Amino acid sequence: MKQMMMIRRLLIVMVMVWSATAYGQRYETERGRVYFGHEQVAQADARSFVDLGCGYAKDCNNVYLNGRVLEFVDPATFRLKKHDTWRHHDDRDDRPMPQRGYFKTKWNVYYGDKKIDAVANSFKELGGGYAKDAFNVFYYGEKVNGAVASSFEYKGNGYAQDAFDAYYRGRKIE
Repeated sequence: MKQMMMIRRLLIVMVMVWSATAYGQRYETERGRVYFGHEQVAQADARSFVDLGCGYAKDCNNVYLNGRVLEFVDPATFRLKKHDTWRHHDDRDDRPMPQRGYFKTKWNVYYGDKKIDAVANSFKELGGGYAKDAFNVFYYGEKVNGAVASSFEYKGNGYAQDAFDAYYRGRKIE
């Protein structure tokens, strides 16, 4: 009986370790050094280092994604906005794509770790993967060609419209 309990406990621990590694690596601080997985993050300042989750972290000097420095991102103004973990489907095939989410700093806008061509002070998310600034409309980080930002609205279930056209999943409906 005790042997069965030991085996169950061992299996539970193994499942917990497997789950933690299956979702990606994490940041750890040890002896004044910061590591992402098994690799040291050389630029990181361990005293001010904060793991923000989802692969993001920051210290007094830099913002990091998966152990790499995000260039031109100000750690003083960087905030990670919480997003749900739902997935959307890429129109080209049926593979689920992870929703990475928009975030902005004082001067720049990003979708995941990719800087997008958007004006930060007028940028806002609309829902369903859509976002806009004063000049452009975006769907999951990609520009929606021909969309008029001033009148663009998200309607739900992948649909959106501006004053002239309707869109489904970021593509104009003919």
